[in-house]
Amino acid sequence: MRADREVRITRTFNAPRELVFRAWLDPEQIVAWMAPAGLEVPRSSVHVDGRVGGRIEYSMVDPSSGQEYPVVFEIVELSEPELLLFESPAQPELGFPARTSTRVVFEVNGDQTTVTITQGPHTDETIQDAQAGWTSILDKLDALLTPE
Repeated sequence: MRADREVRITRTFNAPRELVFRAWLDPEQIVAWMAPAGLEVPRSSVHVDGRVGGRIEYSMVDPSSGQEYPVVFEIVELSEPELLLFESPAQPELGFPARTSTRVVFEVNGDQTTVTITQGPHTDETIQDAQAGWTSILDKLDALLTPE
């Protein structure tokens, strides 16, 4: 994968690694955070088979228009609580002409957890939206993990 076609984001969360990792596989938590601001994840759309060869599937919905954006992550590698590696099928209708790989690394950082997401390949049209989308999604995860 060419680095200029990847989105790479690193974020540190004030939560133990096991808790951060579980948020990626728990349907109730996915509903709360796994869509950018302005989009929602209906609980009825979330299906998780949290094992290698399994899938995480859900829909992001724009409540103002009803537009749905399906998300499919095929779990290629899973090493709890250190690593998740997903592959997503091509979705040319959404601007993703090729399979996409998403690698999520969870590292202990004192009492915190540092998460690094690397995703691609992206096109010129999708790379900036993907960067903004992941930033917004991780903001929601941070709010979920550190309630006031």
